[in-house]
Parts: sequence; structure tokens; C-alpha cells
Amino acid sequence: MTIPSSFIDQILDQSDIVDIVGQRVQLNKKGSNHWGLCPFHDDTNPSMAVNQDKQFYYCFVCNAKGNSINFLREYENLDFVDAVETIASSLGLEVPRTQSQQFDSNTLNVNEEAKKIFMDQLKSDTANQAKKYLQNRNISGKTALFFQLGYALNEWEGLFRKLSPSFSLPDLKESGIFSEKNKDRFRDRIMFPIRNIKGDCIAFGGRIIDQGEPKYLNSPETSTFSKSKELYGLYEARLNNTKLDSLFVVEGYMDVIALYEKGVTNSVATLGTAITSLHLSKLMRYTKEIYITFDGDKAGKVAAWRALENSLGILREDIRIKFIFLDDGHDPDSFINENGKDAFLALKDKAISLSEFFLNDLKSRDDLSTIEGRSNVAKISLSYINKIKNQTIKEAYISEISKICDLDLSNLISISVKNTNAPAVDVNEKNTESQNSVMKKAILGIFAALIKNPTLANKHEDEIKGVDDKFKPVTDVITKFMNSDKMNPSIIFETIENEKIKNIFSEAIVSDLELNDEDASSMFLDCLNLLIKNQKDREEILKEKYNIANLDSAERRELQKIILKKHNITESDKELIRDLSKKN
Repeated sequence: MTIPSSFIDQILDQSDIVDIVGQRVQLNKKGSNHWGLCPFHDDTNPSMAVNQDKQFYYCFVCNAKGNSINFLREYENLDFVDAVETIASSLGLEVPRTQSQQFDSNTLNVNEEAKKIFMDQLKSDTANQAKKYLQNRNISGKTALFFQLGYALNEWEGLFRKLSPSFSLPDLKESGIFSEKNKDRFRDRIMFPIRNIKGDCIAFGGRIIDQGEPKYLNSPETSTFSKSKELYGLYEARLNNTKLDSLFVVEGYMDVIALYEKGVTNSVATLGTAITSLHLSKLMRYTKEIYITFDGDKAGKVAAWRALENSLGILREDIRIKFIFLDDGHDPDSFINENGKDAFLALKDKAISLSEFFLNDLKSRDDLSTIEGRSNVAKISLSYINKIKNQTIKEAYISEISKICDLDLSNLISISVKNTNAPAVDVNEKNTESQNSVMKKAILGIFAALIKNPTLANKHEDEIKGVDDKFKPVTDVITKFMNSDKMNPSIIFETIENEKIKNIFSEAIVSDLELNDEDASSMFLDCLNLLIKNQKDREEILKEKYNIANLDSAERRELQKIILKKHNITESDKELIRDLSKKN
């Protein structure tokens, strides 16, 4: 569902973040902010600032941040649309629907009616074989009813005839449960309704009863259903658990249902696809501990590695992803039926953490007793590690690889930075901790000044152009303030991709700094000059090194860039550039 941006702006303008957060967290006014215990980590000292003027919150410990919509999404485990609807409802507003969204609503109605027909058909004598199959799989009537299982008749047009009087042909076709020739897609199958997080039936899975292929058949992708985003059983898991301490990810519908039958009510399944980053992101909204459960054979290990790869870009310190590999050809269904609930839950104690699985696999890629083998493992490792966006986690992995491969940590970090163009506050890996602190304060000052007076970006455009490319994520934010003297900081916040810069910008939004226009202008220039000075210091270091020893190719390119960015290039600089060009 696409919500017009004008409506989102409207609800953010009309709502008050202090009211929204204050209904859920006790807040106390101090200075220009309201402070409270952060609900997103184990907070004992109020570390979350809520700024009424900027309509923004920021936690100085765990870096949770955003506007009212962001807060509700995190606090209530809502998706974007639900969070918008919650705020709109509190304001007495109705979220506008486009024609396509009405079409989606009609599609859901088709699926809902089809589900009821399938459920009724499972009760009939025609479905005796289907009921016998479920009994043989130890699925009780109570469990079948909870998951709203049904039966599709062995007819080509039975369902179409029942639904066509009530729905238009376009709506019926969009549902995905009919072929192009208006034939029933599912025939003589046990039907598994696939529900979204709200409980809407968005698609179906069907399991053939006798022999035949495919054994499982899913609805095709539609406007309301995407296999890469949806998970079977998540709605049901949330119904059964007010708080999900952990979730098991399994491979099939019957695994989820068999686990539920035996009392394990916190499992979900993918829908015939590999586990995607979208799947994992969705699960992270509801739990902090994810157990990905696969067969212990080669195919299971390959699937687990693919899931690991897809998780790298969304890793967080507060989330634990672990892998369970089942032995002896078991799947979760057969394992729990043979060994029981307690034995299945005990598998959590034997689960392998994502980091352990990752490092163990990489260590097996080559012979670590040789220089060539260690170098190759380091190279392979960095190709994966560079997908990690969380800088703290990324550095921890690089540290582990440096130990495994017996390579210098700073060299590995340098290689990683060169391979990724990863922007960071500590743009020069050689910076000391105190230098990094100075750079962070300078960037914080720039952002705080711009939030006070956005026109500074236009006034000092020339100076901004002189900042080195290493600070590009900072200058990217500065340029967003250009051509607008009323730019909403929370709108700019949503466009920032680099997490470290996003955190500093958030800190600037809730900053208690009292600045008039003159103070803001002075602070902006002083802080901008610190970035430029850092660049000049780096230029001097590289020139000195060039005079006493050769620079490597990366350093030569870096020095060329620094010189070419200068407003006044001297004759000696021009000569140096020519010399550097010859050696590149």
C-alpha cells in the first residue's frame, strides 16, 4: 500500500511526538528536550531525548532514532502502513486509498472467500483422503482449525463457479488462484492459507494428497503477495505469544504445523524460496533471537550459507542469529514427532552462532599453514565482510580474520576501506581515537549549525567544495540543505544511508545548543575548516612520505585527489601531480 507523501507530512505536522512517546514511556522535561528511559535497550539512566520542536527522538546509548512513525514501528512492532494508520486514527483521519489499493482490497476479499470455501470442503466426505492424510501426519482437528486448513476439490472450475457471481473477472485473476483460462489453480490438494501480519489471507499453498508433482504448489506473486517478504506462520506465532523471545525458521508448512501440534508455537517457514534479508528484517521486528533450522546434509549447509550471506547487510548488535542442523535425515516435523518437544527445544543449546558458522566455513576454504592459503582466506573473507553495514560488527569480524590469517589488523582494515568506499567518521584508519573524536565533534557542529540556519549551505558552497571526498557522506548531507531555508531535519534524516553519519545527525537534531544565526555561522565555518585542516594534514603526511620513500598506488591516487581539490595549486604541486601520474 502506497500512502501519499502529503498525507504522511500532514500526520507528522498534526501529531506530537512527545504525546506519542509519552503515552508509552515516562518523560521528564529538561532543557529543550524531554528525557526518558529508552525502551529499545536495557536502560537504567534516561538516555532517550525527545525533541518537541524537531519532532524527533534519539537514544544516546543504542542510537534508536527517528520521528513518530519510526518510534511506533519499533515500539509496537508495526510495519510502516500500520504505524501511519495508528497515528491517523488518533487524529481522527482516514488514510487515503488509491484505486490500486482498492484493487488490493478486492483481491484480499477473493482470497478470504476462497479460504472459507476450502475450509468447508475439508469437512465434507469428499475430503476423506485429505483428512486421513492429516491424521497420519498427527495433525489434530483443533490444529487444522487454528491454521484454517482446507481442501481444494479435484475439479477444474469448481471454485471459479462459486466465486464468479460475487467478484469481477479482474479481481479473480489478480488473486492468483485461477489460471489464465479461468481454471482452478489448486485441485485435490490440502490448502494452507498464507496470512500477512494482520491476518489477511494473501495467498495459498497446496499439498498434493496422492502421488504427483509438484508436491507443494504456491500462489504466484500478486500485488498483495511476495514470497521474498512473507513468512508462513508469523501471524499465528504472534497470536500465541504476546512476546516472542525467539523464533525458529523452518522450511515448510508442515514443519510449522507439526511443531505447533507438539507445543512449539514460535516457528515460521519460508515459501519455497531462500531466506532473504527482507524475511530476516521482518523477523527482527518481533524477536531478538532467530534459529534458522535446516537438515544437516550438504543442501542444508548450502541453504544456511545463503541465509548467512543475505543477513550480512542487516546485522545488529542486539540480534542473535543462530543455526540448527538436524542429524539423521530429519526435518523439524519428523524430529519432533520422533523425539518430542523437549528434545527439539534442547537443540537451541547446540545451535551454532552466525559468527561461528561464518568463521568456521572460511577457515576451511584453504590451507592456513601457508602464506598463500592465509592470504586467500583473508581475501575471500573481506569479500563477505564488506557487505556488513554495521561498522562495529564489521570491525569485530575483521579483527577475527586478522587472528585466523595471522595478518596485521590495520592492514586488513585498510584493504577493506579501499574495497568498499565505506564512509565513516574515522575516515583515515591511521587517525588516533582523539582525532576521531575531534572529527565527530566537527561534523556534529556542522549539522547543528545547518539545522539552526539551513542557508549556510548555499552561502559557503565554495568552501564545501574544498572538503575531501573522504567526507563525502558529510558533504552529501550538507548539500541537501541547499536551495531550501525551511528544510525539515527529519526529512533529511530519512535520506541518510551511512549509519554513523545518521547517528551524528540525530544527535545534532536533539542537541541542546542554543545558537543564534551569528553563532551558527561561526560554528559552521570553524567546524568545516577542521575537516579541511584534516585534509591538509594528510596532504603534508603523504608529501613527506613521498620525499623519503615511494607511496603505494592507493596513496598516490589519494595525494593527487587532495591536490586537485585545492583552490590554489602551486607550480610545485603541478610538478608533483605530473610525477605521480607517471608512476600510476
